[in-house]
Amino acid sequence: MIIVKTEDISSAIKQAKVMIRPGSLILENSLRFSAKKDKLYIRTNSGGIKFITRIPCTCDREVDFMVNIHLISSTLPFFLSKSLEILPDAKKETVLFKSKELQVEIKTIPLAVWASYKIRSVWNIDISVGAETLVSLVNRTAYASDTKDSTDNRAMLNFSVTSDEKGLKVTGLDFYRSATCATGKINDPVENSFTIPTKTLKVILPYLKGTVHLKKYGNEYAISTETMALYGHTPAIDYYDISTLLEKCPEDSVMIDKDYFLRYCEVAAIVNKMKIFINIQEEYLEVSASGNGGKVENKIETKSRVKATYCVNPVFIMDVLKKCPEKKIKMYYSRYSTKPLFFKGDDHIDMVMPIQN
Repeated sequence: MIIVKTEDISSAIKQAKVMIRPGSLILENSLRFSAKKDKLYIRTNSGGIKFITRIPCTCDREVDFMVNIHLISSTLPFFLSKSLEILPDAKKETVLFKSKELQVEIKTIPLAVWASYKIRSVWNIDISVGAETLVSLVNRTAYASDTKDSTDNRAMLNFSVTSDEKGLKVTGLDFYRSATCATGKINDPVENSFTIPTKTLKVILPYLKGTVHLKKYGNEYAISTETMALYGHTPAIDYYDISTLLEKCPEDSVMIDKDYFLRYCEVAAIVNKMKIFINIQEEYLEVSASGNGGKVENKIETKSRVKATYCVNPVFIMDVLKKCPEKKIKMYYSRYSTKPLFFKGDDHIDMVMPIQN
């Protein structure tokens, strides 16, 4: 028999459910429960992602069984008592979930369907970072790898570790834009670069607390805390290490009021959702667009040395401006309109590629 707090197991199964990728295989829609001493481990093995979470429990013996994720997750909300008893029956191949007011018996799944996977105990890269810091870095950069042009393999975030003052850098990249944000120095850094799927990171972020460990060995990665862990594989070793390339900004730049720039881009996007023009002159910067029977031209006073005209997707520019924390933003550009636009701050650098006029 296993006794757990209803709140604990409900939260753990909610976390596990978001890691499930529905498929035709029984394994991909199941949860494995393993109780040892005073801990209950709940695991998934779905879509190439292995997830483990742990909650406290009271048990009289070691227990190991599997159930369908949809059956257990739809049943738990009806248990209102503070504690819940779990009684597996190997002979009947069932497990009984029981409280004072309710009991539900669920058919178990044979453990033989569980794909063997030995969790790695040795990692050549192990980066420790605060959960709040990691959440901030991911939320700041994920937009750049989350567009309709992205595929599952392309929608990745690159984690780059350097020995300089920038420490850990997170980069999101797509065909037309990128975003890099950095945190301060980290303890005992080992310079390296690896990638993790954006969707996986965004799903797990709400459940990260305390210190988070980002681990790597070859093309295997892990994200772990004291109470949970997630394991997976990147498509290739060092999928893309672009951090050094993205730092090569053009020499010419212009300082712009972010709020005005964003507002003018939003207005221009009403006229043309596909493309707007950014015309940089010595005394001003103009945001213009035409289409749908209308035309928009708005100017911002500024100073620049080199003239240039860019044609860009307004959505990409607006995404950058909404993410940048500065009121005054520095935009780096080149006289050649085929080169990228860079938006650089103290701890971040965002890049937008121009589109064909």
